[in-house]
Amino acid sequence: MADRVRPLTIEEQSALRDRAKRELERLEAVYSDEVAREKISRFKEKFGVCEIVYKVVFSDYEFNRTGKQVRYLKINMSQAPSALLYAGYDFDRDLLTKLFGGEERVGRRSVKKLRDALTHAVKQSAVNELLIREEELYGYMDQFLTKVREFDNEEP
Repeated sequence: MADRVRPLTIEEQSALRDRAKRELERLEAVYSDEVAREKISRFKEKFGVCEIVYKVVFSDYEFNRTGKQVRYLKINMSQAPSALLYAGYDFDRDLLTKLFGGEERVGRRSVKKLRDALTHAVKQSAVNELLIREEELYGYMDQFLTKVREFDNEEP
């Protein structure tokens, strides 16, 4: 049966615990930098706002498209432009790609992919990228949120 977990030897268990301990120590070192910790937290919060706002539109779009209420909404660029256009927004595709796209190369990650890297692995390269690109990344998020906030107040 493929689902059966092979028991580890004592040596394998020890090696696995050592890896877990090294990862804990690495994470503690990253989070011991108060400035970096605060910047990571603020960045993740800001993107969380963008994501939640987008999902309000996306949820309605998916319900209209499928007739079903979707429980798990995953952001990707195959739906974001269509969902936002469905709501009447005129977002620039390049902005949406920089926010929600799939680019994962260090130094060029989308806001979403950098958030993922800072949430699921907290690699030093992701922390460094945030520190270097912070103004640029916040600019994308601010553009998105400003458009949502002020869209109906704009002159035609």
